[in-house]
This record gives sequence, structure tokens and C-alpha cells, in this order.
Amino acid sequence: MAWKIGAALAVAAAVAAAAAGYRSHVWHAGYDAAVSDRAARDLGAVVARVQDNAVLSTQQHTINVGITKAKNEELAPVAAVIATRRVRVGHAICSGPAAPAKAESASGGDRADPPGRLVSESVERNFRALTLAVEQDLATGRACQAFIEANGLVP
Repeated sequence: MAWKIGAALAVAAAVAAAAAGYRSHVWHAGYDAAVSDRAARDLGAVVARVQDNAVLSTQQHTINVGITKAKNEELAPVAAVIATRRVRVGHAICSGPAAPAKAESASGGDRADPPGRLVSESVERNFRALTLAVEQDLATGRACQAFIEANGLVP
């Protein structure tokens, strides 16, 4: 009779183990399905975001081209003026009477130029570069401001 009780306990333990194994399998199958579903949704979201970013990139490139074109159109005449004018130091800075400056180029004397002293080539070159850089920044700001106003982004 003891063996019948032992056999019954063994069968009960086997059934309990099988039920626990089946429950674990079902739980893992559900978990795996949930994980793969989440991964598929995440992949779909990433693909959608990449497509949105591509559209935004195209729009931003178009906007940047327009702003750059407006800046360059505004800057072209200013750059031409900066490149042709000679830089002089005025009477107040010279602290002396105006004297004709020596010609630094083969183009002739400075008699037709207004009074004042010409600055050295290196100072003039640096001054022109600085002036052009400032004008470029100002033109960029004005072009951006015009875009903002044109698109109603100003309250």
C-alpha cells in the first residue's frame, strides 16, 4: 500500500511539474510575442522618424538656399565698394596738416583723393577683411529676419 501512495505522489509531482512547465512556456511565449511586437512598433516609429527627418532636411535646405541667395544679392554691391575704396586716416587722428600721401601703386598720385593719410597695405587689407566679415554677418541677419517676417514667424 505504501508503494501506491508513493506512486500517487510521484504522479502528482509529475503532473504539477508538467503544469508548471506548460505555464512557463505559455508565459514566455506571451512575453516573447510582446517583445517582438514592441520591437516591430519601435522599428516602424524609427522608419517614420527617418522619413520625417528627410522631409525636414529638404525643407531646411530650400530655406537655407533662399536665405543665402538673399544674403549674397545684398552683399555683392557692398563687397565691391569695400574692395575699391582706399582706407585713410582722417585729420583728427593724423594730428597734423593734411599732406599728399605717397602713391603705393602704379596708378599714379593721390591728388584726386580726399585729404588724409593712406594707411599701410597690411592695415588696409585687415580693415577690409574685417569690414567684409561684419557686412556678411549683418547681411545674414537681415536675410534671416526677412525670412522670419515673410513666413509669419513674428508675433
